[in-house]
Amino acid sequence: MKRLELSDEAYAALERLAVAKNLSPADLVAVLVDPARPPLAGDTLLFHLARAEFTRMADPVERYLDLLAWCARHYATDFADFIAHQESGRRYLGLDRNQLNEARAHNQARQIDGTQFWAVMTIDDATRGRFVRRLLEYIGCHDETVIQACRALGLPGAETAGFGLLSA
Repeated sequence: MKRLELSDEAYAALERLAVAKNLSPADLVAVLVDPARPPLAGDTLLFHLARAEFTRMADPVERYLDLLAWCARHYATDFADFIAHQESGRRYLGLDRNQLNEARAHNQARQIDGTQFWAVMTIDDATRGRFVRRLLEYIGCHDETVIQACRALGLPGAETAGFGLLSA
């Protein structure tokens, strides 16, 4: 058996990814490097959440905006479609530039990096959590990934993501 040396930080990131997929760290590495095994579809967000750049962000608002920017970059069409179908977005369509700027200031909106979209920052954590869960489910993330993302953002109710089947 061969051994691989990892820094403590790299091993911790590997362990977080493995736990999210109910695998051991060794099994996760095997899945990642063995082309004969089925890929871990939909887990690219997990890799982003485990990156040192993301984990070093102490501010939950910055993490939230970073997650939205990542979704917008990697799932641009789905992200735009999801945002376009938000009920709250319709109220801004008829506003002129001044009214829109007033609404943006009132909502303490911040632009999502690399996009034309703005995030409303005055919503509470429970609402933000529901929004993130719906967005991640819409772009096709697995339940484990949604839960891990909510935990990484410090959002409440991460374990309630998705629906389970009841057994008799």
